[in-house]
Amino acid sequence: MATVVGFISEKGGVGKTTACYHIAVALSRFKKKRVLVIDADYQRGGISGRFFPELIEGFGTKIPSGTTLFNKFQQLYSAMSQTPEVDIYTWNGMGYNIDLVPADPRLATVSVDKLPSTNNIRENNMLLLAHLKTICLVLDSLQDHYDYILIDSHPEVSDVMRSIIYASDYCVSPVKLDRQSSIGVATVIGEIANVNSDISMIRRSLGVEDGYRDTIFSGAMGMMAREYAESLKQSEQLEYNRLRRSGEIFVNYVTEGDGLRLAAANRQPVFDVSGANAAKQADQFRALTNEFMKVCP
Repeated sequence: MATVVGFISEKGGVGKTTACYHIAVALSRFKKKRVLVIDADYQRGGISGRFFPELIEGFGTKIPSGTTLFNKFQQLYSAMSQTPEVDIYTWNGMGYNIDLVPADPRLATVSVDKLPSTNNIRENNMLLLAHLKTICLVLDSLQDHYDYILIDSHPEVSDVMRSIIYASDYCVSPVKLDRQSSIGVATVIGEIANVNSDISMIRRSLGVEDGYRDTIFSGAMGMMAREYAESLKQSEQLEYNRLRRSGEIFVNYVTEGDGLRLAAANRQPVFDVSGANAAKQADQFRALTNEFMKVCP
């Protein structure tokens, strides 16, 4: 059975996709894990572009080919039977593979407001539950094929994010160590709690038991951190300490620098970039991945 981890954030530009991408690569390349990445970022499709640049040519202006997560929600809105099949692409690295369900910009239109309306409260609750379970429906048929399934989300609280939370065993929240960015961590924690409590309420009202286990928040993940003399700058250390007091935060973090910028420009992992800064950030991601495997077993 795969461990499903959602990478979620309320704010963009905090390194969420970078974290998901590099941890996916590290799990496959260094830990020999079978990894599936779900790209649910419907604005940029950043992680899809890192693996398959051709998939995001004309992103947002062309309808993606094949079957995507959007089609699964569309089946529900059309009162059709939902099927789990989606198109999966395999990316071949240096002796390792990572599978990908690519992004679809039409996920931006996903909303419970599009569910068929009925005059039956029980039926309405069943539809709300099915909406939350849509991504999980897709993953259930894939669980035995992978060790880890990582989901990269769009940075906002939405019905797609709620479906990601439902599907995930754990959620992490990459964040910059500044007040403006990290304040969104509380929102993420609150939304996880909302989904857990909503599911509990719906199950009680329907008298059903679907095996759902509460999603666990595994912690904030410091990204693009700034150091002085090999330690966090004072302002960022203060923010790190504040996050630790308010909830979980990873001990390991990743610093900003030219290594990651060059890796992004070349659409390659920082592990394959030369230079002292890239080597430092590669080591940080290896350490972060080791910790990730412990808190998201």
